[in-house]
Amino acid sequence: MLTTALQQSIKIPTDKYLGETEYICTCYGDSLDKNTYYVVPEIPVFVARDANSPSFMFYKYRGEDMQGGYAQFTVMLPLPPDDLQAKIRAELFGNIQGQLTAKSTLIVTYVKAEQASAADPENQTKKAAMDAALKNTGLDTDQASKFVSLYDSSKGNDQFLPELMPEEAQKIKLLQPNYTSAQATLILDDNEKFYRQIPTPLSPSGLGDNRTVFGLTLTGEGATLFENVLAGTDKNSSVGVRFNFNLDASLPAAKVTVSYDSEITKSVTQTISYHTWSADEKKIEREYIEKGAIKIDVQVGLTAAEMGMTADQYIKWKEGLTAWGQKQVEQILSSQTGLDMSLDMLNDAGNFGKFQESLKQTKSFTRVYDENSVVSFAIAPQTQLPSIQSIVGEANLKDYFKEYDLNDPFYQFIQPEFYVTQDLATYNIANIVVTAIYDKDNQSTLQFNPKDMDPKKTDKWFIKPELGRAFKYSYTVNFSGTQAKPYHSGDIQSDRDLIISINTAQCGVVYADISTLLDPLGWKVFSQVVVKTRYSDPDKGVDLKTTSQVISESAPPKPFIYPIGTTVDKPIYYSADYYAINGDSLTYIPNGVETSPQLPGYGLTQGNQILIPNALPKAQKYTVIFQPTQKDVTLITYEMTVKYPKWDFSESQSIAITEFDSKSMTQYLTFNLMQAEAGNEPEISYVSTVYFGDKGEEKTKTDKVSNTTTIVVVKF
Repeated sequence: MLTTALQQSIKIPTDKYLGETEYICTCYGDSLDKNTYYVVPEIPVFVARDANSPSFMFYKYRGEDMQGGYAQFTVMLPLPPDDLQAKIRAELFGNIQGQLTAKSTLIVTYVKAEQASAADPENQTKKAAMDAALKNTGLDTDQASKFVSLYDSSKGNDQFLPELMPEEAQKIKLLQPNYTSAQATLILDDNEKFYRQIPTPLSPSGLGDNRTVFGLTLTGEGATLFENVLAGTDKNSSVGVRFNFNLDASLPAAKVTVSYDSEITKSVTQTISYHTWSADEKKIEREYIEKGAIKIDVQVGLTAAEMGMTADQYIKWKEGLTAWGQKQVEQILSSQTGLDMSLDMLNDAGNFGKFQESLKQTKSFTRVYDENSVVSFAIAPQTQLPSIQSIVGEANLKDYFKEYDLNDPFYQFIQPEFYVTQDLATYNIANIVVTAIYDKDNQSTLQFNPKDMDPKKTDKWFIKPELGRAFKYSYTVNFSGTQAKPYHSGDIQSDRDLIISINTAQCGVVYADISTLLDPLGWKVFSQVVVKTRYSDPDKGVDLKTTSQVISESAPPKPFIYPIGTTVDKPIYYSADYYAINGDSLTYIPNGVETSPQLPGYGLTQGNQILIPNALPKAQKYTVIFQPTQKDVTLITYEMTVKYPKWDFSESQSIAITEFDSKSMTQYLTFNLMQAEAGNEPEISYVSTVYFGDKGEEKTKTDKVSNTTTIVVVKF
């Protein structure tokens, strides 16, 4: 699994991408496989139509009653082709030695601490030092045991470098991370007077180059401004683009505590107007944090030198953990309210009003994310795109910027163009049928399907003075699958806009992407997880739909899709039944997820993502020391049980000892525990029997084990 503790920024000179002289990416290591790295491009670029031409067009129009413009361009985050991959491998092989030497030093420190604790097992100070050293390595007990067996006290701190370094550059595998969500946003002036339609975030596929088509429908004032900005000079930049990706990652040697206080938030929000917010969102964000409404506490137990990072890498890593903590707060609030609670989404007063109203529904919470937990991490590549002039030269700008005089008889027609978001297959959409009507003699029918999602234009309609440029349109979204109802938009009037975008996510479909955080450690504990989802809306005549799917290491989850043919107003309910390899099971909903008393065992979400966590993410090693006083001992049995009463779940492990030398009298058991939280403390106990003497006498002892210790001494 991707780990942020091992990362390397790579810059490769190249002329492959328009307006760029370097390919820049960050490569993240894998927590288990030393030969695997995940490549995240850092710089969005224009898609090229040919060697020197960006996929970009700007149309500006003017007339007696209307002025404005439209810009359309395609941007991507390019994955490196084969020749660049070879150079990236070479850079990685040469540059990661420092970080891996630091990791080898941490492992040596752990091995020494483990040996010291084993020699004096009742010494809690040595045991605590061993536990802390293990956390710092980022390894679990099984992984660390391999290094214990390889340790050579005559060698130095870098002795494990051969085990940590890739065998050779050619064997390094470069992969794309498995993004759990993806979003692309234009970074623009948010003044409403510039737009006929405020640009909204788009949803790229999360796969490949993540090609994304952006469109801007501008007013006359906006067209003039953005023509200058987009054209630019031969040096300056144009608009900014930001991609936001979420992915699963192994939390490195750090502890992140996030908390939210709903009462303080309400108090702070009462002092904020929409205009204040839109003027400086970052200032308001700081206000929430400074007043204690949102707290992000990052505790790092290692210095930059101990992690093998430069000062800049270390600062960037810690800032990433803080930003990740902020994202957790936003995701939890979004789950509670169903509203996008991110602090950069408020582009209009209507959304700000919804934001204020939704704050009344939020609940306070605190979450602790500990070392080596599997967490959802956010990565946000962004850049200012190069100006068009800097790419094509001033003499060629005319090919990319067109101006039309609407009073010219040649342009006395309209031809609306329709776009659909590129995710029809995601929502099981069979087709979208658009009907556009100017008058009874001028009508067009357009059809989109998963194999044909290209933009489509109506026929040319010559403008009639009594009708002007107004037309109406409607569309029907047809879905495949059982219980699917088509979505009818109804008639929509368009007085000026000739570029129409249809967002399929808002076309009457209930959708939730289901992802798990069980890879890879969770599948060593659980054989499968049964996820149940359900949705209904009796007020709108939407029947109950339920699904149940079995998720395993070889069977990833499928999304919940329910086309209901109307607006989505109710939450999605879900439950997760975990089946342990040892035969026990539990129904688990993590702390912070909103629940319903009408549906015990179910959580609910107003958003479109369901995250199935590892219910037992923490591997805890226990040392069991036997001290029998009886003579002629023939057998010792020991069974230890960890029980969580809140979830009616327990796991047990047994030991049988038939040899009684000093080494055999110290045994080890590893249990997988839940994240520590108030009200969910485990009850740990054991029962042990010693058999002794010629007559087969026996003595049994039962006792409880404190939650604060990992050493159990059994005296008979």
